[in-house]
Amino acid sequence: MLTVFTPAYNKANTLKRLYESLKKQKNFDSSFEWIVINDGSTDQTHELMQELIKENEIAIHYIQKQNGGKQRAYNEAVQMAKGDYFICMDGDDYFTEDAFQKIEQERKAIQDQDEIAGIGFLEYQHGSKEIVGSKFPEDRMIATYSDIYYRHHVTGDKQLTFKTKVLKEFPFPVQEGENFISEGIVFNRIAKKYQMVFLNEPIAYVEYLADGYSANYFSLVKKNPKGNMLYLKELYEVDPKLYHIAAFDLFGIYAKKKWKEVVKEHPNRFLATILYPVAYLKYRQKERKKE
Repeated sequence: MLTVFTPAYNKANTLKRLYESLKKQKNFDSSFEWIVINDGSTDQTHELMQELIKENEIAIHYIQKQNGGKQRAYNEAVQMAKGDYFICMDGDDYFTEDAFQKIEQERKAIQDQDEIAGIGFLEYQHGSKEIVGSKFPEDRMIATYSDIYYRHHVTGDKQLTFKTKVLKEFPFPVQEGENFISEGIVFNRIAKKYQMVFLNEPIAYVEYLADGYSANYFSLVKKNPKGNMLYLKELYEVDPKLYHIAAFDLFGIYAKKKWKEVVKEHPNRFLATILYPVAYLKYRQKERKKE
């Protein structure tokens, strides 16, 4: 079985499109379930989901909860998932008609390979056949998630399908009082232990909305600085760029930590100290723009 998980925050205008794409899946022999966690929406998301459940066209497991962020919803969905494979599809994106067929075909090929955590696919831009970012270096390749981005320099979001048991090994870290952390922290942790199969096959259309995560990323991480510090700290092991160290310092400032406390938390205390003034100048620059 395949579990499709959708974290929904004010997605009433686009969820129906995703739902229709689920109903249109072709040549898919296995079953699937759709877990939707309404993360404190203030629009008509709840009413829409009640209508979709009444149609009884597909298996839907729906939860309505107070806003706690995607990482908490993701952890909850992984624990309740019945599928042996798990894919997260945001509420403003949707599947191609042959998506599940492609997942199933590759799932059968890797199901007995314990060193493989899952499958990475390409995505189309909404309303076109233009690929998001770049393709993988080979049409089918085995690599870690980290190598794909930091060794092969692939760009753009990709659609990732994981073995559910692997995701249960690597839950999202949750910072008290914060509601966001980059998905990359989990995927990089998985990459330390597992490889993945990457295919130059698109299985989804993605739409980057004005109120979405991508368009508001800095604002989001600024409000959740401790989580981003943890992500950047671990990213240093994978991609030790000076930029990432300075960014770590910057979010330490946003977290209202003293500079000694900030640099002490980073693996390279020397460079974190040297770059702290740069981070502070960037902080002042961004704050002046608000005035």
